[in-house]
This record gives sequence, C-alpha cells and structure tokens, in this order.
Amino acid sequence: MRISFNSIGSLGMVSTFQAQQQQNLFNTEIDKADSRLEKIEASREKYAEFVQSCNAIYQGTTPAQLVDKQTNSINIVNGAYYHLGLVNGNPLTGTLLTGGGFNSNFSPMIWDNPNSSVVTPEQKAALRIHQSYSQSERQEATELIAVFMNLSQLAEGRRSVASVNNDVMFTQHFPKFAQGIGLDLREPFTINGKSYFYSQGKLQMIDTED
Repeated sequence: MRISFNSIGSLGMVSTFQAQQQQNLFNTEIDKADSRLEKIEASREKYAEFVQSCNAIYQGTTPAQLVDKQTNSINIVNGAYYHLGLVNGNPLTGTLLTGGGFNSNFSPMIWDNPNSSVVTPEQKAALRIHQSYSQSERQEATELIAVFMNLSQLAEGRRSVASVNNDVMFTQHFPKFAQGIGLDLREPFTINGKSYFYSQGKLQMIDTED
C-alpha cells in the first residue's frame, strides 16, 4: 500500500481556499442582512410618509401651492402635501406618495393590517371623509389627480410628452387643472426645471439646448 502526503505548500493552498470560501459566505450573509435592513427602512419610511399625509388631511394642514405664480413654474416633490384646485368649491389636497399613488382628502387611503380584525379610528375617519363627498365629486377629484399624476411621471422622465398628450384624461382635464392651481397656459411654464408651452390642446416641450 502506498501512502502519499500533501506538501506543506498544498496544505497552505487548501487552507487559503477554505478561508476564502468562509469569507465569501460571511460577505454574502452581510449583503443579505444589509438588503433586509434596507427593505425594512424603506418600508418604515413609506409608512411614516403615509401617516404624515393622513395626519395632514385629518388635521386640515395648510397645503403647499403647486405653482409659483411669479415664475409660472411647477415643482413636484414626493411626500409634499399639495393644493390641486377646487372640486365643487371644496379644496382638493393630497400627497404624492413615494411608494406610489396619491393620498387625497376626497378619499383618504386606508392602511390595511391583514393581521388585525380591529377597525382603527383612522380607518373610520377615512371612511367618513370618503362618504362626505358625492360620487360625482370624487370622480372629478380623480380626474384632476390623474392630470397631476401624468405631470409627476413626466417630471420624473417616466412618461414622454407624446404619451401624456395621448392620455384622454389628461387632454380633457389639463386646462381645468391648470386654472385651479393658478398655472397660466398663455405663457411658457416649467415643470421641475423643464420648459413647456400649451397650444391647440397639446403640451409641447421647449428645446432649451443651444
């Protein structure tokens, strides 16, 4: 029977390989833990933003004006509580949420906890507010919010001018929306720093490049 022995060099190589494998495994576990923490933090921030938005609605907080009338400009920021005009004489306000959607004072979102069957005071308040407006009023609010969401997606680069102009809800209700927020469509205006003008029922971008 023949017995062979690994050289000292070979043992060193095996030891180094095992150490590298353990380090890679350790780094992978750290990456997974960091990813979980990031998701938890993102979820916490979205929930905090949602709560802040609902509190602004319930407490009647004064909303920010979407338009700077001196410069005829719009600046859309996630998490800001905006005034979006009037619906049947009632102010339309709400927040563009980072997690998606728009939380409106005409129909506040309800935070659903699938692990609880208890109806919270906030859920009751949201339902009372929702029921305080007629179906036609809520529909009109939805139309104006749809215009705002188109503008926010345009500002973020997620929609093109052509796409926005092909949206029936936008083309029908943009002039009314603009009037409600104080945007002068007779003059050029900016949305998050980009220049536009409105002509013959269409939104058009102004090329500012030399």
